[in-house]
Amino acid sequence: MAITRPYRRTCRPFRNSEYATDGRWRYIEHPKFAQTPEHYVRAFLLLLKDLRELFDYVEPADTNLKCYSYRIHALLLRACIEVEANCKAILRENRYRKDARWWTMADYTKINKTHRLASYRVKVPHRTGIENIRTPFAAWAIGEREGD
Repeated sequence: MAITRPYRRTCRPFRNSEYATDGRWRYIEHPKFAQTPEHYVRAFLLLLKDLRELFDYVEPADTNLKCYSYRIHALLLRACIEVEANCKAILRENRYRKDARWWTMADYTKINKTHRLASYRVKVPHRTGIENIRTPFAAWAIGEREGD
């Protein structure tokens, strides 16, 4: 995916690995950085609220990995929809060249080159068990190596 500057919807740490250094982070407040970013932030905050509420009833632990409910199903589905919406927004705002009606995961994985999602690790605080750290986009790095 050939992207020319500025990289829309792409937040990068500076050389010292900090995001907030001397006000240089303010580029993310530029009106062209992202179209309607408040909708994506609001959706994330709603997902986070619902996840915290779920943890009131289901302890995040290995023993509960097989736990299922319609609320868990709905939460997972909404999270997937939000990931897809963000991927589409990133591609669209960076002028990705392909008919938007037919974008698939093969298109979304191209975002890994700019956002490095495959390197992200997620740890749920106070989770018990051996599967504490997750890498939800690890397969995207494998796809890059295979030439997707």
